[in-house]
Amino acid sequence: MLYRKVFIAGLIILIPMVVTVKALWWLFTTVDSFARPLSIRLFGQEIPGTGFLITVAVIFLTGLFFSWGPLKRVLQGFEDVLETVPFIGSFYATVRKVLAGFGSPQSREAFKRFVLARLPGRTTPGFLTGSFTLQRGDGTTQRLCSVYVPTNHLYVGDVVVLPAGDVIETDLSVEEGISVILSAGAAMPQVVGERNTA
Repeated sequence: MLYRKVFIAGLIILIPMVVTVKALWWLFTTVDSFARPLSIRLFGQEIPGTGFLITVAVIFLTGLFFSWGPLKRVLQGFEDVLETVPFIGSFYATVRKVLAGFGSPQSREAFKRFVLARLPGRTTPGFLTGSFTLQRGDGTTQRLCSVYVPTNHLYVGDVVVLPAGDVIETDLSVEEGISVILSAGAAMPQVVGERNTA
């Protein structure tokens, strides 16, 4: 059973790395196949590193142009269409939201705070992702919070919905919380303050 868990953990760690490397390698080879004849035509010879520099420029310019303005709206429209495709859409949306929690400009919207979630029989660290009011059939309301609880190196986790009273907001930043998770709790400070939400 332990071997199975370790094997699955290895897959979860390696697959995102392999997919990222494969995607970058595909982009580099595609750009390089155009850069070589272009450099020969312009300079009469191949210039080493041209493909790499153009690849970096393409990635940078993509981030620059699609971060705001009309092209951002085009990208959002494309994402809306992509998310309607069965399986692929839900996979893409999940990956995008998880990645948004770790460094994108939308990180503050994705992961709001590092919290401690009271679950049956345990209290576990997680990230507050949102809150909402549940309207019950008898007319009463209840304030609930959605918390992302990582289960393996941040890549995989569960979304749990808890009463607001079972979510302890801490004074640690999201970045400090990520360090706590990645260090298996070793980076937890000696004293953690409860954030005043009043």
